[in-house]
Amino acid sequence: MASIHKDPRGKSPFWYCAYTLPNGKRTFKSTKLKDRKKALEFCMGLERASTTGKAGNLTETRAKALIGEIVERAGGDPLVFRSLKDFCEEWLESKAARANGTKVRYKKVIEDFLEHMGERKAGLSIESITSRDVQSFRDHEVREGKSEQTANLSLKTIRTLFISAQRRGLITANPALAVDVFDAPQKQRDCFTTAQIKSLLSAASSEWRTMILLGYYMGARLGDCSRMRWSNVDFQKKVVCYTPQKTEKKQSALTIPLMPELEEHLLSLPSSDKGDAFLCPGLAGKTSGGNRGLSLTFRRIMEKAGVVEKSSKKIKGEGRRFLPLGFHSLRHSFVSELANADVPSELRQKISGHKSERVHERYTHFETETKRRAMQNLPRVTDED
Repeated sequence: MASIHKDPRGKSPFWYCAYTLPNGKRTFKSTKLKDRKKALEFCMGLERASTTGKAGNLTETRAKALIGEIVERAGGDPLVFRSLKDFCEEWLESKAARANGTKVRYKKVIEDFLEHMGERKAGLSIESITSRDVQSFRDHEVREGKSEQTANLSLKTIRTLFISAQRRGLITANPALAVDVFDAPQKQRDCFTTAQIKSLLSAASSEWRTMILLGYYMGARLGDCSRMRWSNVDFQKKVVCYTPQKTEKKQSALTIPLMPELEEHLLSLPSSDKGDAFLCPGLAGKTSGGNRGLSLTFRRIMEKAGVVEKSSKKIKGEGRRFLPLGFHSLRHSFVSELANADVPSELRQKISGHKSERVHERYTHFETETKRRAMQNLPRVTDED
């Protein structure tokens, strides 16, 4: 039977608990409590945990419940426990306002992570996940046929998940931070040539022609193009004003001059019921991913235009393929055309909406003639004949 006692040496102000361990041995431990009633509650809780353990019924869930009960009865705040699965679901729900492509990617990574952990481990406390578990998942991604760069993106998502858990006090350390990313080279998008863009416009439907021109003459992303409304276009001021979904939370609105070619195309579209309607109503509700998504539809337009070869059938479990040309290449083309026209970097960043010079550099593809023009003023150092 558990009992409490004062320190027989008279040196400690705390009550001590005497109780029996699961192996039958009697032990004597400080409760770190001065209040007799609270100390007794704490001591009885230790005895119950010991008895449960001796009977072989001390599962992780039961142990947490007993610890929470001990702390609460001793006057402390209730302890909060979250299983890995429960926290993942909460975390995904908190990301509902993210851009659709990001939401889909987060959801797929978390689903794959939970599947790799297995039902038993997913049901345990998030505290039980170790760096070895995370590394195992990272390596599993590559074994499944995904590229090292894709595995790095998955690891980044898992790190973000555990950062959130750490901020909420559910874990003391982030296990994903101890796992290194693969040293995979950064893959670059290519730009479209003028001839390729003309071919795309010829192969595209009316709404996709609008999408392509928005991407090329504004540098707008795929999702932003599909959600562009007539109310975003000001024909009097000859500008297009919109807030990219990627930076929507930061309220970073962009005002892009309306290029004559884009203006001419928009004015040629049916003018009945413009107002706040979508420029491309048939594409506005579609997601970017999936077999019928915007990205794959654009891929088919590129194939039809002869810009890329018809892709081979994807092998199940192969992971996402990186394609040098895609709709986002229009944004690369937009930035690169400005750079090759000697538009200063600072102004290009303002127009494109890039927040960092490092990111902006990845979108800038200089032509050889631009480099040649920049090198013309180098002094001659060899003797003339």
